[in-house]
Amino acid sequence: MSYQPIDDDEDTRRLNSFDASDPNKGSRSRPRSKYGFTAPRLHSLISVAAGTVMCLFGYEQGVFGGIIVGQEFQEYFNHPSPSLTGFVTSVYDLGCFAGALLTLVVGEWLGRKRMLIIFTIIMTTGIMLQTGAHSMNHLLWGRFIAGIGNGGNTATAPVWHVETSHQDAKGKAVVKEMVVNVMGFVISNIITLAFSRITTESQWRFPLGIQLIFIVIILILVPILPESPRWLLAKGRDAEAKTVLASLSEHDVEGDFKGIRDSVHQEMAVQASWSQIFRGGPATRRLLLGMLLQICQQLTGINVLCYYLPLVLHKSVGLPELPSHILSTGIAVLFMFATAASLFFIERLGRRPLLMSMAAAMAIAFLGIAISTEISHDNGHHIPGIVATVFIAFYFLAFGFGWVAVPWLYPAEINSLSMRTKGAALATACDWLFNYVVVQTTPIGIHYLHWGLYLLYAVLNALFVPIIYYLVVETAGKSLEQIDQWFAANTGWLVHKAGNTASAVANGAATLANGAVGHGEMRQGNERESMVKAYEQQQRRSYDTDMQPIDEDDFALEDEEEADSLQY
Repeated sequence: MSYQPIDDDEDTRRLNSFDASDPNKGSRSRPRSKYGFTAPRLHSLISVAAGTVMCLFGYEQGVFGGIIVGQEFQEYFNHPSPSLTGFVTSVYDLGCFAGALLTLVVGEWLGRKRMLIIFTIIMTTGIMLQTGAHSMNHLLWGRFIAGIGNGGNTATAPVWHVETSHQDAKGKAVVKEMVVNVMGFVISNIITLAFSRITTESQWRFPLGIQLIFIVIILILVPILPESPRWLLAKGRDAEAKTVLASLSEHDVEGDFKGIRDSVHQEMAVQASWSQIFRGGPATRRLLLGMLLQICQQLTGINVLCYYLPLVLHKSVGLPELPSHILSTGIAVLFMFATAASLFFIERLGRRPLLMSMAAAMAIAFLGIAISTEISHDNGHHIPGIVATVFIAFYFLAFGFGWVAVPWLYPAEINSLSMRTKGAALATACDWLFNYVVVQTTPIGIHYLHWGLYLLYAVLNALFVPIIYYLVVETAGKSLEQIDQWFAANTGWLVHKAGNTASAVANGAATLANGAVGHGEMRQGNERESMVKAYEQQQRRSYDTDMQPIDEDDFALEDEEEADSLQY
């Protein structure tokens, strides 16, 4: 695929107008000729576009659980069995799993914007099939196709968002994405509640079809917004990347441009092959830790309640249909506030304490749900049902505080530079795969196991406390380089007695520097040492150049190189 040269003469003149002696000159009132927006407005629009993707993801998580309890849906599809209900709900997650894997194959080739546009169009097809479904087969195919689109979008949008954000805004980006995701879950509960009393097919068709509003927003915004500068640099389109950075910044971009370019080249130089990933050693251990947390997140039982909250309240707790919808909406709002509150805890408390304490809390919550639903079924009283509802709300609080964001953040933190892209993709694929397992088995478990299903998840949450204590490495407050050093100093799988202090990190740095690592790690330590030395030498050579303002000769040379590559 060939790319047409862009007309960036005006952007080039604007960049050349920067003066190193006056860093504020032209920085606050520069025109945005290429995109037509100021830098803050561009960042806001990118946040809206990426947030709409995640909001649609959250909406899809909640909408189907709200419509399958409706009388109109049940009658139209001839009262599907628990296994069929589970499959038509969970086949969406199989599609998401396929979309995430597809992103791994073609994502770097197509780029962030093209991926979002293509997968949004795929999702549109699935939504239209669901909305106009006249049989269960149509509904199944619509769910699967929509899942492919959502899997690709949710794997791409956060990356695009982070890669176009300011450096100081990236740390909380994952949590903010999850807040917007939960907001979509809230909207789905409000919509299904509003249509729950309608006695026509609109009761379930409208909540499915209204997703097209999200689609329209995405397809309007994404094409007019900039591509990721990191992806452009990885493809050798340096001049265009510099133009994008200038549009996203109110200050001189030369230092940012050189820093990102060096980082991209460094990452490309150490990208690992699939055979290296599964060869064993510390890199494989770190990869598996990221996958482990994503699997554990699904096995906490979150999607037992997210996908089927009205069904759980109706079938297990024994509430009528309308109160089930009302309570589902209230609990969803509570979940959103808990997720937003995690912004203040995620860095202060650390990953391990937050995960362990909230896993224990969720175990207590599911135990309370199991006991109260069993008592409610035995004597028919309302008080156990109220108690079960309180424990469900308590579960959502605990999950929102501790587990909604960390498993998504952890793979990017724990994996080494050479494994980061593939490690994050594999962790996401694990999340979708076990999401499917949980969603598929929940209606069957509610029908046959009753309270035993909730007891099972209570046991699983309790088991996660020692798993995290013994296996999961703390990453809060550590740079990516310090995490590399920690793994070099602590080669065993059990981490509860491993060094976690500055001296341990220093020992890890010395281990890396001296190459004094075990047989399986020596090669990786030496490769990392060589990479760091080469990078430091390059930084020293380019330091003086970094302090210089952009001049016209630099742009002329880059324009000639770009013209030559495009002509080729």
